Amino acid sequence: MILAKMIAITGIAISLNSFANDKVIADTSLAPEVKPYIVGGVDGKALELPWQVYIEIIKDGNTYACGGTLITDTWVVTAAHCLNGQSDQSGFFPVSRHQVTVYTGGIDRSFRGDMVKHTVTTLSAFPLYDAMRNTGDIALLQLSSPAVSPAQPIKLMDSHLQIDADIEFDAATENNLILSGWGRTSTDGTQSTDTLQKVALNGVSDHSCALAWGWPQPIDSLICANAFNRGSCSGDSGGPLIWQDKNAKSDNDLGYRLAGVVSFGNSRQCALNILPDAYTQVSSFIDWIQTEINKTGFYQAPEPSFTQDIFTIDNNRLPMAKEGGGIGYSFLLMLTGLLFFRRKP
Repeated sequence: MILAKMIAITGIAISLNSFANDKVIADTSLAPEVKPYIVGGVDGKALELPWQVYIEIIKDGNTYACGGTLITDTWVVTAAHCLNGQSDQSGFFPVSRHQVTVYTGGIDRSFRGDMVKHTVTTLSAFPLYDAMRNTGDIALLQLSSPAVSPAQPIKLMDSHLQIDADIEFDAATENNLILSGWGRTSTDGTQSTDTLQKVALNGVSDHSCALAWGWPQPIDSLICANAFNRGSCSGDSGGPLIWQDKNAKSDNDLGYRLAGVVSFGNSRQCALNILPDAYTQVSSFIDWIQTEINKTGFYQAPEPSFTQDIFTIDNNRLPMAKEGGGIGYSFLLMLTGLLFFRRKP
């Protein structure tokens, strides 16, 4: 079963127990019981992650929290499962736009008065989103008013740049992705913070990811990533996974691109070292995103100006077999798949 990756909150206070285990029935050929999981991160700095938004969704008398990403001054990308109004999550029926509030321009969610509050005029989930398989887990929100400075949108990863990113993932390049969010901060999911967190992760090849999860074949519309004791946790759902185009580092936007959207991870432990978390691959949905935005206007890629190096983080390296060795990372992933997960007969 897939666990919805949202934290239930009441009022301003965050509840660490209520509705932390909303469930979705999953196809076990794709995944075992999973839930959304930032662990091992550091506090984000003011102006460092200006594309990050905080989303609240009212459902069944409770308020759920998710992350999202500004891709224009009025459009936000998030996860479809964040907007599921069906209580048992076995299917998908979107909540009303009136149930969603978006906050921009801040890093401390306890001071939402310091953020800009937006209502939503358009809510659109990817039409082929499968809540049972957790594929196509992406959605768009149109804000009632433009986000203003210090908030800034970020450019989308396109299919050409995705090829470059995949080369890095296949080569096991370390710390080439940045994840951010307000989700829980401990591997057991019991601790949290009001300050936006960021963490560096390592992209994982499609083949290694499929091997770890026990999928019969790679899922091209997903990006997988992990690192030693670092990863996403409950409440990070819908948030951004950022990759840098090294050929554009000298540009005003420093080459930052929205590569992924937090989707799901293992239910047993946040940031499980040898099992990568899964993110919706944005480049697979570029056409749909642009088509949806063009229904109410015209999509134009933003021209932001960023000044801070978000990839400067002092994190422990992901341990590899060559450091004391004998067992490679891919083999560890295979063992995980064999030990923890059932294949469909």
